[in-house]
Amino acid sequence: MSRAVIRVFHFIGLSMGLGAATLLDLMIIRFFLGREMTQQTFEMFTFLSDLVSVGLKLLWATGLGFLLFYWFNDPVKLGNEKVWAKMVIVGILTINGWFIHRTIIPFMYGQIGRTMLEGVPFRKKFVFVTMGMISFVSWYGPVIIANMPQLNFAVPMVQILIAYAIVLFSVMAIAHLVLFGSEVASFGRSRIARRSYL
Repeated sequence: MSRAVIRVFHFIGLSMGLGAATLLDLMIIRFFLGREMTQQTFEMFTFLSDLVSVGLKLLWATGLGFLLFYWFNDPVKLGNEKVWAKMVIVGILTINGWFIHRTIIPFMYGQIGRTMLEGVPFRKKFVFVTMGMISFVSWYGPVIIANMPQLNFAVPMVQILIAYAIVLFSVMAIAHLVLFGSEVASFGRSRIARRSYL
């Protein structure tokens, strides 16, 4: 019974966080393409980010609940390294979420009345897209891992995290090239020129 209750709340937290994070990422991409930031849009961003935070808190509470349940009732499952890989990814997601709340949300407020990227230097754009892709991959990663029973007690945590890192860096590279292809090239040329000058 206790496991069923934990599972229900875990699913609620996952659904809430994953759904809100996905919608938030899609909205951010839309505004990266030139939409003007309004007060109403900013309020929607903050509402969705609050939902993501609630979902994350539920995931941590129920995740720790699962660990306690296994500790007292089925300690063998604590040896499943897939569980610990998921915990590490959720930890990365939590740290990234904290940075988003500390940087992107205040930045969006300052852009009200302007397009989201108006007057924003390339490095800041690069950081924003990076955080968005970390959020995207780190929400979907644990869901995919959880639905791969072939990983149970068979694949070490390090290998799972390496696969996660490869996917994450690949998605980030594609996102940066699609959104900022020309800016990435010009930024790279300017750095090369600066080094040559020095």
